[in-house]
Amino acid sequence: MREMAFSKAEKTYNVAGMEGAREFPVRVTPQNRFISWFKIACLAGAAVLLLAGIGFLLFSCLIHDQPVANVRAGDAIVVLTGGEARIPEAIKLLAQGKGRRLLISGVNPVTTRTELSSLMPDSRKWFRCCIDVDKVARDTIGNANETRSWVKKRGFRSLIVVTASYHMPRSIAELRRALPDVELIPYPVQPRNLHTDSWWAHPGTLQFLAMEYVKFVPALGRCMAIEIGRNRGLFGGTRQCLNMASS
Repeated sequence: MREMAFSKAEKTYNVAGMEGAREFPVRVTPQNRFISWFKIACLAGAAVLLLAGIGFLLFSCLIHDQPVANVRAGDAIVVLTGGEARIPEAIKLLAQGKGRRLLISGVNPVTTRTELSSLMPDSRKWFRCCIDVDKVARDTIGNANETRSWVKKRGFRSLIVVTASYHMPRSIAELRRALPDVELIPYPVQPRNLHTDSWWAHPGTLQFLAMEYVKFVPALGRCMAIEIGRNRGLFGGTRQCLNMASS
């Protein structure tokens, strides 16, 4: 059995019950303290990296490579700009009757409706009747806020969300924060030269997804704060923000 007595500058160990037991001082120097704190910092850093790695793996599982083959119809469609294939895919859905109106969110202020309609042949009639353009949003948070105003103005209750596959988890989290009572129907578009199905074998894709993951984490946090505030709890809030509530 050990009994320890401490002084400010040293530790004294007294080992009792053993033949030849004696007291001996061990001085705690600033160097020893630094080594102890360094070990603690290393362990804490390793734990953070482990949790981040697990989180990234879970995030990668949320990315779906291909659009839904037979996406169900919603009241409306929103497409978040940023990739060349997103707007044509959204207009196709509108032409197929998957939604009554389409919002193109995040358009450059200098881009005209004529320039947008040139992205897809025979789309001018849809621009005349059923397509709205948002030139206010500058990021995904802005997309969500402008979409909320548009949805509330028109009374929509379900929304098909068109954006890139890697961008979909963050978009859903931000839209869920802004529209907690609207059904969100994801329609991911796969960008060219982005290998989300085998990201571990492509350093460029890995780096790109890592950057997106860093943006996704605070978006998820903002959404969960709203959902927990609505008394959904941690588990229920997470399911809502990941659009898994009806899974």
